[in-house]
Amino acid sequence: MQRPFSTPHIAPLYAELPYHYRNVRKISVFCQCDPAALTRFLPDEFELVGDTCEVFVMDAPDAGPLGSYTEAGLVIPARYDSIVGAHVALEYVSSDDSLAAGREIWGYPKKIAEVTLGRDGTTGKVVRRGATLIDVTFTPSDVAFEKPVMHPRLQIKTFAAADGSGFDYYQVIRNDLGDIKLKETIPGSATLTLGGNDDDPLPKIGVKAIVGAEITVVDFLLGNGSIVADLNN
Repeated sequence: MQRPFSTPHIAPLYAELPYHYRNVRKISVFCQCDPAALTRFLPDEFELVGDTCEVFVMDAPDAGPLGSYTEAGLVIPARYDSIVGAHVALEYVSSDDSLAAGREIWGYPKKIAEVTLGRDGTTGKVVRRGATLIDVTFTPSDVAFEKPVMHPRLQIKTFAAADGSGFDYYQVIRNDLGDIKLKETIPGSATLTLGGNDDDPLPKIGVKAIVGAEITVVDFLLGNGSIVADLNN
């Protein structure tokens, strides 16, 4: 019997991998933060690397079978064992298929929100349940800054057991992008306002300073991740 790649069986929500993304435009703001605050955003299994995180807002106009959607999030440099990369601690998307695929395949912590980029691509905003979580304005400049290592992504993929006995799985997942084609990079600075609540605690990252910002336009291939460790045993 051939099984569908996702549910529902009669009409799967998302298609089989890989997904080829084209002309993704992203505003990235790099923030120096309180290390103790950033550590609280990481799973216990991960170790913080440095004190600079990334807050991003992006538009994916062509994500292959996922169509067009917008996304935003908080990315924190982290280590698991000997692997140095970054953990997406909070993430917001505008479509149900990108949410479900991200959570179910790689363990990305996606939530539905209104994520918008301005027409000129230099402003971004995230609103969830009436609360403005991210409000960013980018300004081009020649200010140089050192970016932290942000790949590979390191996530915890977990699923609660239906009978309440614990978890069906609790895995460390590594995800690398493939076939990356960087089309444009615009360095700059940014103003950033973070809001939220206990469900979306972005202000608690403890921002001390914005060290730099950039806009990138890129193509990439999103494929299968790898199971680094199964911690449910």
